[in-house]
Amino acid sequence: MSRHLLVIVPAVLLAACQPAADPAGPSAPAAPVEDRAPASLVGEYRVAGIDGAELGGDIGIGLSITETNIFYQPRCAGFDWTYTYEAGALTTERPADRPVCAIGVPPEQRRLASALDSVTRAERTPANGIELTGGERSVTLFSQ
Repeated sequence: MSRHLLVIVPAVLLAACQPAADPAGPSAPAAPVEDRAPASLVGEYRVAGIDGAELGGDIGIGLSITETNIFYQPRCAGFDWTYTYEAGALTTERPADRPVCAIGVPPEQRRLASALDSVTRAERTPANGIELTGGERSVTLFSQ
């Protein structure tokens, strides 16, 4: 074996044992929640997910958020909340005195209502959606 091979082989083996460099470079730290909080929630949205899972049941749910209310149809089934929002902090409340119609609703609409009863935070997702979270629940929204 030549002298050069005695030097090259151990160097190659040592290099093979080193961790690979991250091609993207060091990752930036995640932005604080305040930086990811939307300035306003007002808009028309498509509900993309509840509790980290896509909607089931072959239905779509459109969610409306005004300056004071969050709601979806059928609104008479109790799918209507008043809310306050500031810098990512969110509180929702269903008015107790609102008349409610007796109508059958799909399970996904009931799951969404339960999640909206629990949410306490709002922030932008990496895909530019809005995620409402709190009480171990989540709702993912995308603008329509």
